[in-house]
Amino acid sequence: MKTIVVPFDFSPYSLAALKTAQKISSKSGAKIICVTVIPSEIDFDKLSNAAKQKYKELWEQKEEAERILPEYIQEVAPAKAAILQDIRIGVPYELILRVADEHLADLIVMGAYGKGYTPGKFIGSTIQKVLRKSKVPVLTVKEALDGNDFRKLAFASTFHPGAKVAFDKIKPLVKTFKSSVHLVFVNTPAKFTSSAEIKEGMDRFQSGNEEIVFHQHTYNDSEAEKGIISFCEEMGIKWLAVVTGNHEKSPSYLISTTETVLFKGEVGVLSVKV
Repeated sequence: MKTIVVPFDFSPYSLAALKTAQKISSKSGAKIICVTVIPSEIDFDKLSNAAKQKYKELWEQKEEAERILPEYIQEVAPAKAAILQDIRIGVPYELILRVADEHLADLIVMGAYGKGYTPGKFIGSTIQKVLRKSKVPVLTVKEALDGNDFRKLAFASTFHPGAKVAFDKIKPLVKTFKSSVHLVFVNTPAKFTSSAEIKEGMDRFQSGNEEIVFHQHTYNDSEAEKGIISFCEEMGIKWLAVVTGNHEKSPSYLISTTETVLFKGEVGVLSVKV
């Protein structure tokens, strides 16, 4: 793992994301790029310098962020390694993904909520769009994860063939922390699966990953999302990997398993696409 992108909007959740990224960086040596976006429908990256001068208020906000961000970050989340800071103007989710693409990021770490969050509110549209559109894994947190938290990972799946492909994308992170991986299949009445089928899928998933310690679990619940959350709570697991389907073009009101677990649970959720 070489590069981590952290969206930072000065909220407590973005601070938790930055501290989590620092913990990963300290173990892996990855550089951190902290991206702060001044929200605007205008894509400044595509304007000429002359055109940019017309938007004085946005320029002033950008200059203020450039002035206060380095000192603020050093005060609230000091780190031995330098944090690169990238301040942009435009649509937040578009620029977060653009920065990740420009720097060939291996991982995005972001807060579950953004600035202006109120209790009980569903995850914000920026987080939802990053989760759905990102080409790289996205770790979303409500609280900062420390070294001990990374020692146990829950990997929730139906263990279809694509799950193994997705796991390969996060395997470097798993190996960095020498995490034990708890494979969990949530069996529900609506989609009941036999124990033999579940074991066959898990065994196939583990094949070729003999250097990693796995534990297999079948958890029964009325709904997959409830079962995933309850399993993590009972096992004391603080971060969870979920294979996310292709919801890029789905309307926002169609909520995925990943989004539901993130909203209702307290664990850090690592979203991985096949």
